[in-house]
Amino acid sequence: MTAFHKHLKSNAKGELEFEGIAVTDLAMQYGSPLFVLSENTIRENYRRIHRAFADVYPAEVIVCAGMKGNWGLAARRVIVDEGGGGDAFGLGELTVAMLAGSDPRKIVMNGANKSRETIEAAIDMGVLNQVDNADELALVGEVAAAMGKTARISLRIRLPLKSLAEVNYVDARYPEGISPSYWERTFKFGLAPDAYLAAVRIAQGMAGVSLEGCHYHGGIPRRAGFYREETEELVEILGEVKAATGWSPEYLNIGGGFVSERYGAEAPPPVEEYGRVIGRAIVDTCAKHGMKVPALMLEPGRYCWESAGIWVAQVNAKKADPTLANKTWVYVDGNTNEMRDPFDPRCSVHHVVIANDVDREGSEVVDVCGGTCNAGDILAKARELPPMQIGDTLAFLDMGAYNESFACQSNVIPRSATVMVSNGRSTVVRRRETVADVLSREAVPTWLMAR
Repeated sequence: MTAFHKHLKSNAKGELEFEGIAVTDLAMQYGSPLFVLSENTIRENYRRIHRAFADVYPAEVIVCAGMKGNWGLAARRVIVDEGGGGDAFGLGELTVAMLAGSDPRKIVMNGANKSRETIEAAIDMGVLNQVDNADELALVGEVAAAMGKTARISLRIRLPLKSLAEVNYVDARYPEGISPSYWERTFKFGLAPDAYLAAVRIAQGMAGVSLEGCHYHGGIPRRAGFYREETEELVEILGEVKAATGWSPEYLNIGGGFVSERYGAEAPPPVEEYGRVIGRAIVDTCAKHGMKVPALMLEPGRYCWESAGIWVAQVNAKKADPTLANKTWVYVDGNTNEMRDPFDPRCSVHHVVIANDVDREGSEVVDVCGGTCNAGDILAKARELPPMQIGDTLAFLDMGAYNESFACQSNVIPRSATVMVSNGRSTVVRRRETVADVLSREAVPTWLMAR
């Protein structure tokens, strides 16, 4: 038996099973291509990251699972059932969060260019609006006054990360390397420390505005492994803000960027290490500045969703050219419209398994290709895989984050269905799109109809 994780393993027949159901059976019943989400993997991922911080942190820990990674209503409902919250970006994600029954206190509203309608909704629902800039702060005050309500806000900050100025970090998006300090300084979200201090002073004097939190997102610096350094610098700056204004945050939101344990990739730090180091850095730096330890908010997206999803496609054709190109192409019924992981732009990370014969012997180097009119529609490039046959079912692992939520409809190709599996049961949680769905927004002007 081959086990990829607790709920994803081969059975006695050598077939891949997800929560006790053969993936080939799912493809036969629901069609392909197909996204499959494991309810229990979502639950266990959420529980692990919550425990990793809650077991060592002296104040409340709130996990606001990132909705951009997977905003599906069923997936969101699992998080709510576990007691979690959400990081919403825009009115659509905020609507999904509330439809799923979220506690408004555990929802944060992100974005650098929120519409008036979005701000009104955040105030109405009582969620924590994470204000990005001075113009938004003024608009929040104006909207709150017009509504006669109080807006709960958090101010978003960017850091200089001076200690990381000489670091060069390499990953799939930045193969040439990037400075985590440069990335954070030039990140499009949040206020520089001096502007942050000015915004705190303004917010303190605003009627109808309750300044409750600070928000910082640890993206590349955290993935690069500098989670202690960035946390210490963040709380040091908050100590300076407290000395200047007397204010310190009730909620400290440190965002996401927690690297998940993707199969076949270099092992990241266990999430318990993130919890121990970040928690200690906050507690010690707060003590240094005489600040109360705030409630801690996290926004893990990939960590919660990625390993909980696979994507299934069928092999339809195979072509070998040993003379001109010295290549072999395998064609599947899926395509890169749904391989939209922003952290895997070259489709080089996701592990590929022959679901109907997990332990097939032998190997060949192939390009696994989709059916769009796009030369770059290659789902796995120059990948060494067991020899494939027409009719094989392929499973792409760790597809629960970003791929579905970022999917497009190039070539008027309808998007896949999504099925949730749980303890031997399965059901559709997002129906397969049709061509009529894709065309539902189209219209032809009357002057063209006349011909």
